[in-house]
This record gives sequence, C-alpha cells and structure tokens, in this order.
Amino acid sequence: MTTKTAKPRLASGISRLPLLAACAALVALPAAAQTSSVYGPYNADLPRGGDGLAKPLAGSPLPAEGPWSLQGWISPATAAAGRVVVAGVGDPATGGRFIGLQDGGPAVWAGASTVKGSAALKPGTWSHVAAVSDGTTVALYVDGTKVAEGPAAPVAPAATVQLGPRKLAGAAPFGGKVAGFTAQASALTPAALRTLASTQPDPDLTVYESGSPTWPVQVRQMYGQVSPQDAWTRPKGKAPFSKPVAVAPYAGPALVAAPTTEGAEAWTLKRWSLAEAPKVTDAGTALSKPGYDARTWYTATVPGTVLTTLVDRGVYPDPDYGLNNTAIPERLNKQDYWYRSEFVAPANQEGRHQQLIFKGINYAAEVWLNGERLGELKGAFIRGQFDVTGKLKPGAANVVAIRISPPPHPGLAHEESLTAGVGENGGMQALDGPTFIASEGWDWIPSVRDRNTGLWQDVVLRSTGPVRIGDSHVVTTLPQVAGQPDNSVAEVEITVPVENLTDGPVQATVRAAFDTVAVEKTVTLAPGQGEVVFRPTDFPHLSVKNPKLWWPNGYGAQTLYGLRLLASVDGKASDQKDSRIGLRQMTYELSLMDSHGELRRVEVDYARARQLGQDITDGSHEGVRKVTDGWATSLTKVGETSPAVRDVPDTGLTPYLVIKVNGVKIAARGGNWGTDDWRKRVSRERLEPYFRLHRDAHLNIIRNWVGQNTEDVFYDLADEYGLLVLNDFWASTQDFQLEPQDVPLFLKNVADVISRYRNHPSIALWFGRNEGVPQPILNEGLEALVHDLDGTRWYTGSSNRVNLQNSGPYNYREPETYFTEHAKGFSVEVGTPSFPTLEAFEAAVPAPDRWPISDTWAYHDWHPTGNGDTKTFLDAMAAKLGPATSLEDFERKAQLMNYETHRAIFEGMNQELWTRSSGRLLWMTQPAWPSTMWQILSHDYDTHAAYYGTQKAAEAVHVQMSLADYRLAVVNNGLTPITGASLRARVVGLDGKPLADRVAKIDAAANGVTLGQVLDLSEPLAQGAVVVRLDLTAADGAPLSSNLYWVARDAQGERQLSAMTPQPVSIRATGGKVRLGADAETVVTVSLANAGAAPALNGKLTLVDAKGARILPAYYADNYVSLLPGERRTVEIRYPGEARAGAKVELRGWNLVPAKTEVR
Repeated sequence: MTTKTAKPRLASGISRLPLLAACAALVALPAAAQTSSVYGPYNADLPRGGDGLAKPLAGSPLPAEGPWSLQGWISPATAAAGRVVVAGVGDPATGGRFIGLQDGGPAVWAGASTVKGSAALKPGTWSHVAAVSDGTTVALYVDGTKVAEGPAAPVAPAATVQLGPRKLAGAAPFGGKVAGFTAQASALTPAALRTLASTQPDPDLTVYESGSPTWPVQVRQMYGQVSPQDAWTRPKGKAPFSKPVAVAPYAGPALVAAPTTEGAEAWTLKRWSLAEAPKVTDAGTALSKPGYDARTWYTATVPGTVLTTLVDRGVYPDPDYGLNNTAIPERLNKQDYWYRSEFVAPANQEGRHQQLIFKGINYAAEVWLNGERLGELKGAFIRGQFDVTGKLKPGAANVVAIRISPPPHPGLAHEESLTAGVGENGGMQALDGPTFIASEGWDWIPSVRDRNTGLWQDVVLRSTGPVRIGDSHVVTTLPQVAGQPDNSVAEVEITVPVENLTDGPVQATVRAAFDTVAVEKTVTLAPGQGEVVFRPTDFPHLSVKNPKLWWPNGYGAQTLYGLRLLASVDGKASDQKDSRIGLRQMTYELSLMDSHGELRRVEVDYARARQLGQDITDGSHEGVRKVTDGWATSLTKVGETSPAVRDVPDTGLTPYLVIKVNGVKIAARGGNWGTDDWRKRVSRERLEPYFRLHRDAHLNIIRNWVGQNTEDVFYDLADEYGLLVLNDFWASTQDFQLEPQDVPLFLKNVADVISRYRNHPSIALWFGRNEGVPQPILNEGLEALVHDLDGTRWYTGSSNRVNLQNSGPYNYREPETYFTEHAKGFSVEVGTPSFPTLEAFEAAVPAPDRWPISDTWAYHDWHPTGNGDTKTFLDAMAAKLGPATSLEDFERKAQLMNYETHRAIFEGMNQELWTRSSGRLLWMTQPAWPSTMWQILSHDYDTHAAYYGTQKAAEAVHVQMSLADYRLAVVNNGLTPITGASLRARVVGLDGKPLADRVAKIDAAANGVTLGQVLDLSEPLAQGAVVVRLDLTAADGAPLSSNLYWVARDAQGERQLSAMTPQPVSIRATGGKVRLGADAETVVTVSLANAGAAPALNGKLTLVDAKGARILPAYYADNYVSLLPGERRTVEIRYPGEARAGAKVELRGWNLVPAKTEVR
C-alpha cells in the first residue's frame, strides 16, 4: 500500500480540546453570580460556511417586558452588506432579541424594534457590542459608548440562546468569532458596560465552540445478539418444514476452457467436492494428491457457498420457503470446510507460466496443489493469485485442495418473530469486514447459516508467456470549453501493468486497441512489476473524435467498447486480456469548505485533477465539517485554486451532491441493493432479470450497500443496463456497528477491488462506510487508495449526511409528506413498507401461515417494530381503506397504498428537481430473499404495485400533481426542450361523473421540471374522494404522459374508495416472437377497455402458463393500470424464450370484475 502524504489541513483555528461553554475572565461577574437571570458567557468560532449554535435554556430567560441586556465581543471575519444576526435569545425569524450587524455597523433587533449604529465594525478586530433596555427604550453600545437609542417593543423570546443563526430570510450568515456573550433579565449600567469593554478576549485562554466542528469518532457500539434468545420467542409456524429436495449436480468436464486468445489460455475449474473439515482426518498434503478417495464427499456447487451445496444435495430444505431456514443448524458457521478439485492439466505448457486465480472465497483459506501448500488468502473480496509454474503438472492429473474458514466472529442468530421483534442489525461479524456482514442477519434478511462461507466465485487457471498483463486503468477526460465539457472529443489514457516473470530483462511490445484505435509501445522490462502508459499527448489516436459516450439509463446509449491488451515478446504473443470500457467522464457538484471558512459551491473534476497530479479534496475526519443542513467535505489548499475545481453560481442545492456525467446533471433515481442474493447465487442468468427490471422502471442508479454485491457480473450488468453504482466498502453504521478490526486486511481487499473494477463506467463514487465515517486510520487509508488507484471519482467516508441527506424514513408516511419534508437534497435511503403480490407471497409462505399475520410473516421481514414499523402501514390501511379481512383483501389494499407511496417518493423529488432535490434512492429495490418488506420487486422476479408507481414517476417525460398543494408539473428528463405541449386535467367523481376539465399550454425545459398551475380541488373534495386524470400531449397531438390519482381530503374521505362498484373491463391478448434463437423473446400485447360507468382502479395483469403458474421473469410495460369510463389501454408484456402454449393473462384490481383471456 502506498503511504499517503499528509494533506494541508484547514486553517480554521478550531481547538480539538474539550469545548468549554464559558471564559469567566471576559465578564465582570464572579462565577457564582450566574443565576437564572444571567445566561452565559458563550464563546463561539463561527465560520461563515458553517452552522450556527443553539443553546436551549431552562425557563423563560427574558420576559416580554421589563429590563434586559445582551452583550459580548464580536470579531467579524469579513465585511458583510445587509443584515447579519450574531447572537441573542429566541428565534430571529419569529421573535426574539439579537445583536448583530447592519451593513457592517452594530444593530439590535428586539421584536418589532430595530436600533442601528452608523460606524462599521472593523473586520478582524474585536468590538464590544451591547444592547440594554430599561423596558421603555433600547440603547446600543460599542466599546462601552452609547451609539444609538430607540423605543423598546415587547417580545417573549423562546428559551434558546442562538449564536450565528442560519437560514434567515433576508439575512447573511455571520462569519467570525463571538466571545463572552451573555443575556440577562436586568439592565447593565453604563459603568458595568465600560468595565466589560475594557478587556478584550485573551487569545491564549479563550476556548471557542465551533459552529463547524469536525467529524467525530465512534464512541459507542452494538454487539448484536449476545446470548441465545429465549426459546419461547423463536418463530413458530403451523406448517411443517419442507422436505429437502436434491438437484442434479454438475456432471461436466473438470476444466472448461475460456475462448482462445493470443498468448494466453484460461480454464475454469468446474468439478469440485466438499467435506466438513471436522469429518476429515487427513491433512492438505494428502488431500491435494491425485487418487485420494473423496467418494463420500458432497459434489459441490461452485461457484457457491457451503449452504448452497448442502441444499442442492438434499441435506437441508430450501431456506427461502416458510420457516425452513430455522431447520438448518448454526454450526455451519462454526467449522471449516475442505474443497477439492482433481483435473488433468492441459499439455504443451513448456516455457509457459501458470497462475491459479481464486476470484472470491469467504472468508479465509489455505490453498494446496499436488501436495504442496501454495499459501493463504483472506477476505471475501480479494483475489487469490498463485504462481503455480513448476508446481502444476501439464498433461497429468493435478489436485487443488482448499481449507476454507468462515468469518471468525459469526455472532448469534436472532430469529425474527412477532414476539422477538426485528432484533439488531448484524453484530459481531462487523469486526470481520471485509466479508458479507449482513449474513449475520438484518431487518431484511435472516441469519444465513453458513455466513456465506465457501468458494463463492470461480477458480481459474491461466497460462501465459514470460510477460503477464495486470489490471489496466483506463481514464477518459473531456476537454473543457468555456467551463463545459466538449463531448466531441474524448481523451483516453490507458495504463497497462505488466510483469516480467523471468530472471532477466525482457523486451516486450505492449499493444492496446479498441474500436478503430490501436496504439503500441516497445519497452525493456526488468524482472518484476512495471507498467506501460499510453497518453493522448504521445498517441494522437487516443484523442477520439466524435466518441460514442457511455450514458446512464435514460440519458443516452450504454456504449461499451471492447478493449484488447496484448503483450508480445520476440514477436510472439505472451499474454492477452480482453475487457470492456465505456468512455465517459464523471464530475460532481458539491459544497466544500475552504480554509477561510467559506462553503463554496463547486464542480469537482477528479480526472482532471489526476492529470495535474493534484489531491483536491479532504475527506478525513478533520476535513469533514458541520454546515447548515448537514456536513461537508473540504477543499485542500491545492484544491482551492485548482483548475479542476470550478465555482458554480447556483447555490440552491447547498450542501448536497449532484452527479454529472459527460457534463449533464443526472437526476439520480434508484435504489439500494442490500445483497443481490442472500446465498450468493450470482450467475449472470440469475441476476440479469433484476437489472433489466431496474432499467425498465426508468431507474438510473443503484447502491452496492456495504459492498455486499462486489463481483464481476454485478458491474458488468450495471454497465450494460446504464445503472450508476454508489459503491460502499464493508463497514456499517457509526456508533452502532462494530468497526473492522483488521485494517491492513481491509485495505488489501479494497486495493484489489479498486484495481479490478475501476474501468467500469457505471461506478459513480466510493463510500467508505454505510452511515458514518470509518475510524480515522481506515478512512484515511481508503481515501489514499481511491486517490492512488483510481483518481477519477469522489471518495466520501459516509453514505449519508456528508454532502448527502440523512437516512430514512423507512416506515409508512403520508404520501404528501414526500413533497414537503422527507428526503430532500440527495437522499441515499428512503423507504416505506412494500408488500409483494399475492402470488409471490404464497410462493414463499405455506398456506397455514398466510393469514392472519403470523411469525412466518415476521420471519420474512414484516416487522411491527423497528425501522420499517409496519404498524404505521396497517394503521393507515385501517383508517383509509378499512381493516383487512383476509389475505386477499389485505394484498388488494396494500397494492393501492404501494402504488401511491412509491410514486409519491419520486414525484416529491421531481417537484423540486435541481432546487431542493438531486437524487433519491429507495431503501430498497432489490430483494435478497423472499421478503415482504421495502423492495419494489420480488425474489422470483414478480413485480407489485410499488414497482409501477416508481416506473410511472421516473418515466422520461412525466406529468404529475403535487399531493401537498395540487400544483401540476411536467418533468422532462430528456436533453431537448418540449414546446407547445398541452396539459389536460380532468376531475371525475368515483361514480364516473365529470367534475372539471381544464387544458393549458405548457413548455417543458430540458433536464428539469416545469411547474404549472395549482388545481383547485376544494369544491370537488368537499363532496368526497375524486379521481384526477392528467394527460400531456405534444404539439402534434402525440401522447407524452398520463397519470391518475385518487384524492380525498382526509382518511374518512378515502374510505369512499372501498364502496366503489366493480367495473367490467374487457381484456384481449395476442402474442408472437420478436427474437429467435438462444435469445428468443416473446411479446404479448394486451388490450384493455373499461366498459363500466365509473373509474376502474389499479388493474393488475398477470401472465400465466397453461397450468396457471406465473411466467417469470416477465417484463410489463405497465401494470396496476387505472382506466376512466370508456378508456382503452394497450400494455405490452415480454418474456424470454419461445411462446408458451396455453398462456393466459389474468386481470384483477381494486374495483374490477376479475377476468382472464387466452393469449392468441
């Protein structure tokens, strides 16, 4: 690991000693004289870019009438025009008494009274300012001399001392220092004021509390389940455990060759055996020799965990179903395992160099080959790379044996039930990061019995010549023109690490090629590691003209170029590596603190800083500073003047992040992936449908929460589907989870992950920790590695609060509150209960445990307490729609709520896009297992109403209505303005009677939101619940967007929805192929028509086969469709493979007569 040079820190003067509330030497009162009528003294250092300080007081310190005094020393950092409130009592926005500055001169504001002095206070020097009232007049003093006087006004201030209050309309924030400030319910005499003004603050003895403190270290922690839970609290079900069902094991060849390349050969080891180490008496020396009798071992599923093998071989039942997981013993995470693979190595390897690569094991392993111990590896996310030249036997039998150990602190399982509750999130296993810390159990996943121990990624054998290629680094920069990127040119720099495997110098030719670009260089390599760098300054072809750039979903194509690297020696290919790259540049708008205490709104270009050799931001604990509305990273001294940092005039989103790709602001809409699959079944075939569903929901960003999804296919699919990735490392919540104990191990895994995945265009930034900054030694090591090994992306220690919104809420909130109070700025986690479809629930829960709500529900994450708190959801359901009377009734009502809440979450962001909001990620979108909570799709690929509410709100062009004030808006996520569009708003009664119909012209700006008129619903809502239908059409009449709301004035009004008469909706479906061969896909076109007299709400389509089983995955262009009387709608459904004979489409909904039709 490269040691990072210490950065120049901020010249803030903030003391790191314990903060003291007072300095008695500043006030002519003995310490004992401070009574209930005298408050202070207070000393504060208030950088202008930081926050103010509020000090609650007991009682009412200053009565509404009568005498009072405010006094203290003020040293402004700079001259400021206008009103600047410095210190006082109460709330300056609503009423109080405050001293401050008006156009640089002293001033006092006391209720409706304002008194101002004329002479400006000199910046950088101390002035004693006092305001004294006898109850009739207010006198203003500077340095003991009266400078102004005016009438007093009665005001009863709140019991709070405020120093440098922020966010005051028409006022600038104070920057500077305050010393010895006091407030008291008596009038100080002129003599007392002269005495107070005679002694300035002592710079050596005065200790200030900062309005912009640095980020704190962890001071408390949680250990998880520390003793076995009481037996009576464990989950109980009426259904018995399922019987284990074995599946056919792998029966193919032991080695499977990768596609042939020049100079390099590769094979995947596919045939493995598994045994529990306590049952094996022989050592690795014997186990790793050909002929060892392993017939009693299990045939292992590799890649896969130990538990995957044991379930596949029929030892344990499917843990996804019901309470089956509780039938699997916890001892699986408290013992080692042996994996063994015997294979015949390819012949004709003379003069070649072989390498054995383990792409991912969990947690620690000893590796043996042919009776010889190769070494060990540790950590779930680092590759084990062993040179086996001379140890491998070409053309003969070889054996690899691996002893794998689980994480050493697996913790104790907490088994969720209605009685036991949600439990803690994780516990002891957090010590062992880098690993799958969530496998100990979280509020969205039960304890995984083996803690994901095993060979969870492939094992590969590679053969090369004398020069081997390492992990390349490809960096794209877009030249700047007038402060904006010039997307007509992409400058591409390619760094190729190469290793000379011989004992002497070697002359090698290294070639890099993509698209029509090819560059090469011949170098002499000394033995060991080296690198070859191709820069546009040396190779003009690397200034790519009119490049096809990579864009996030919805903003352009996800163009990926094939990059081929070739190393040759003496004209003969030695090694070749093929990968894919996307040409794109990531920049970030952030508010960053500088050394003068100013919070600057800037755009940061790390790729350009890398070109300049500059380290421009400081994410250390000292560099993270408290600011209004959160915390912010700092600029380094170099960064303050760097060409890679550009000031942004629009400061409205301060301090929050805006992600920009290729110079374009990205409205980040997406969700968190806690774990792709709780048992790490992560083949492309299994994961790709999830990515396609995310893309089809119009999402453009996902989060690799706590790094639990760190594998090749995750990033490959994110690249292909245009999903930006917020990438965590393996530590969780500060002041809650334990911190990783092996920092060097952690950093080794990080270094490998960055080197391995840095070329993926989808990775947007690096988070050091979920919800908190890692301990200083780890945080600074992480920032150094990101700078040294990547250098093109923002690193921030915390996934929230630092230039980001705080996390949550996670339970049910009224939909209109997402427009007013929740998840402003860039919010990485916001969630609400999200019950799956009836079919998905029934596929995961045995019939006897489905209704009423049972322990099995709780085990599958329906928790009445904790972050999710489904009680709020149930209470809202009962109040608005009536208590559920059956599972079917519950699911029907839940879907109506799911659609409304998830649409509101993203429409709330839309309504204030680029003014108060820049990103919103659901907690969560991806289900780790068959969960009843939070996700917008199910573990079996089914999609419920939450998915389609999200899809609607995130569509490319979207018409919407604020649920807070009924203001209409058009969101245009495209990069071209829309002119001359028509917005039609119709209000319809629940009986179908038209109540209002308005049409207005509207132009929609590109990549933003355009606000329209406020819809007056006061008269219709006075009669009860109504339906509001919005339609946006282009100037040529083409439909652009439609949206439908059910609206009531209160919960009682919404109860009227339950009385709606079921409407007859006709359904017809036709099908046919759209692609042939291995990628065959079938499309079904469904035609719907509401033949009733009233609106039909939330019509759910379900595609089933001839036996009535759902066809999954299936990709619905829309679902949970609502239709006005007489309205027709066409919905397209696609599914992979040939058309299914006898397929049908079923229809049900809120108030629809159930129907079905055969696909013809």
